[in-house]
Amino acid sequence: DLSVGVLPGIPVRVKGTVVTTASLKVLPPEEWDIRVKGTSVKGSNVPFLDQMLDDMDLELPVGGVYEQLLGKNPTSVLRTFYVDESIRITRDCDDNFYVFTRM
Repeated sequence: DLSVGVLPGIPVRVKGTVVTTASLKVLPPEEWDIRVKGTSVKGSNVPFLDQMLDDMDLELPVGGVYEQLLGKNPTSVLRTFYVDESIRITRDCDDNFYVFTRM
């Protein structure tokens, strides 16, 4: 979820949920390579724009933009720190932790 001010000093905030899709490549024994494919906004509080974004299922092809501007789509590597039948804990190159649970 994201909430940002429109302009400094004006008490109006734009809110929404940013959803990013990515491709995942599993590398043995414990790495995931992730590449961003696209990004969209759901549940915006901007009148008229909120319903349009949800109805159109509009996704910005961020991966394609990276390809055009940089010549490649950057890869993020996640390394598994712990895994069992119900939980996986990974971390990225900046030591941020991500916890995935099985429901």
